Amino acid sequence: MARSADADAEGYEQLKRAVSQVGLIRRGSLVTRLVPCGRPGCRCQADPPQLHGPYQQWTTKTRGRTVTVRVHPEQARLLREWIANGRKLNQIVAEMQRVCLRLTDRLLRAAHDVEKATVSRARPPRAHGSRTASKRPSCRMRTPK
Repeated sequence: MARSADADAEGYEQLKRAVSQVGLIRRGSLVTRLVPCGRPGCRCQADPPQLHGPYQQWTTKTRGRTVTVRVHPEQARLLREWIANGRKLNQIVAEMQRVCLRLTDRLLRAAHDVEKATVSRARPPRAHGSRTASKRPSCRMRTPK
């Protein structure tokens, strides 16, 4: 069911308030890795391997390049929160776009209706069979004399 303009306007105001409640944000992802070291005779080279770790790694894009950084457990806890905030912000902005689309569609339709009503009042209807000069140039080519 279509929402009313008032409901959309109120929803947009709520979304603006929600944006102000989002904390610090960070883009990227946080993963836990178990890694081999490559030293011959190490437990990570055995069969079955006992890998080193777990290590926390944060990965993000910086200037078009992927950057991966190993982080300490406390840093990982903070990053996890900030990444979640960034994703929440993305959801809020996506909802704002949907609401704005409905609101601006209504405004565009209303502006078109006003323009259509103004144009129909400004031009009186032509009498049937009357010939008025067209504002469009003639399509026929004229030959010079």
